[in-house]
Amino acid sequence: MEEKMYDKTPPAAAVGLQNDDKGGGSIEDATDHDAEKKILRKIDLNLITLFGALYLMSFLDRANIGNANLTGFSKDLNLVGNQYGAAVSVVYATYVIFEPFWNIMLKVLTPKLLMTASCLAWSALTIGTAFVKDFSQLVGVRVLLGAAEAAIIPCILMYITMTYNRDEYAVRQTYIFTFSAVSGAFGGLLAFGLTRINSSGLHGWQWMYLVEGIISFCLAPIVFIWLPNSVSEARWLSPSEKALIADRLDRNRGQYNAEERFSWSEIRRCLRDPKLYVQAVSHFGIDTTLYAITTFMPKIIAGLGFSSTINSQLLTVPVYAVAAIAYLIIGWLSDKTKLRSPFLLGCLASCLIGYIILSVPSTSVGARYFAVFMVAIGLYSTTSLNLVWAACNHAGYFKRAFATGMIQLVGNSAGAAIGFIFKTETAPRYFEGMHFAIGMSCMSMCLTGVNMWLVVVGNSRKKEQVAEGAVDTPDLGDRNAHFAYYL
Repeated sequence: MEEKMYDKTPPAAAVGLQNDDKGGGSIEDATDHDAEKKILRKIDLNLITLFGALYLMSFLDRANIGNANLTGFSKDLNLVGNQYGAAVSVVYATYVIFEPFWNIMLKVLTPKLLMTASCLAWSALTIGTAFVKDFSQLVGVRVLLGAAEAAIIPCILMYITMTYNRDEYAVRQTYIFTFSAVSGAFGGLLAFGLTRINSSGLHGWQWMYLVEGIISFCLAPIVFIWLPNSVSEARWLSPSEKALIADRLDRNRGQYNAEERFSWSEIRRCLRDPKLYVQAVSHFGIDTTLYAITTFMPKIIAGLGFSSTINSQLLTVPVYAVAAIAYLIIGWLSDKTKLRSPFLLGCLASCLIGYIILSVPSTSVGARYFAVFMVAIGLYSTTSLNLVWAACNHAGYFKRAFATGMIQLVGNSAGAAIGFIFKTETAPRYFEGMHFAIGMSCMSMCLTGVNMWLVVVGNSRKKEQVAEGAVDTPDLGDRNAHFAYYL
């Protein structure tokens, strides 16, 4: 029994494969892997492309305030002191509160309705931002924007866990998160063009918000038509393909059981799991990096000595391109090896090196621009891998939904704090912010090590239970002795 659980797992992972990852016995033998791979490619093409577009636009509509601030945005709204920083941060006040709520409600309201409504709401708010007149109106719109967009990122991750096996999460999440890197490059190019427009009584930053909001609005009907509540119901799959996927989902029941109903006991069980708290605090440090760079990169690059707004916006494009390429490679390797933590540590180390270079006052312009690339290499990989790692190690559905939602709640609190750490008066070098980011990166590296230890100890206990003859019971979720944690 013990050999069956552990024989196919990479030695470095120190974990075993449960049946939902590869199947077992006659079920495994009867599986048509070639047909399954073909259908997975079809699912990827339809789902991942749609989710990527949603992620791209939601991330862009939330973070484009950084590009707006390079134009007459602050002057037009009469922002003084650190009001710009407050406007950056306030969106996360509601964003973090609603993330675990939408995660739980995804299964209740259905993915099709929840994600369509979210897309419509944030699109309308983005368009509305073009017409705000002062700080109070800006804050009101961004508070509502946070509540609307909070449904997208956590619910996409949950949908992935409802559709794919555990050793397929990272690369799919990578594909989707890569769109946020693309949104940085796309946003810089779009801002470069749109902020040059001054017509019909609207300034450049207003045109930027207006056009980006309209693009997002056009996504809503596509989501409603194309997104199935379960992939086995997808209109773009044939009856035979639906049957094969239904069989695959049944084999994956240990990770996701479609028949599971909400129970408060699952929430309490999650709250008793120490891995939740370790990864949540670690995610705060990780997201400090994400929001610092994505929001303030235009200003940081402008501080390299480029007086032209155009140059500052365009120079963000290659940084995001490198981030996207690195992210794709790391996600693929993580799934290939079934390892999360070693890649997470490596990416955190890359961010740390970049922040150290940026924090040195006498650093040359070339070295500082190189440092931005070093931070960008770990920028999205750290965020994604920490969440994927949590999704792999929490089951069933509502425990996983609450765990990943809470981790993102704590992590995204960094967004609420970042505007007060990277203060306007410390631009463009943001030395205080860089020192804070160094500390947070070190903290996340240490906590990743702690979580690795918890995983190894947990798997040792499961090995003992399996050796004693514990029965494989997929409906127990991660309490199943045959459910091995991913390292």
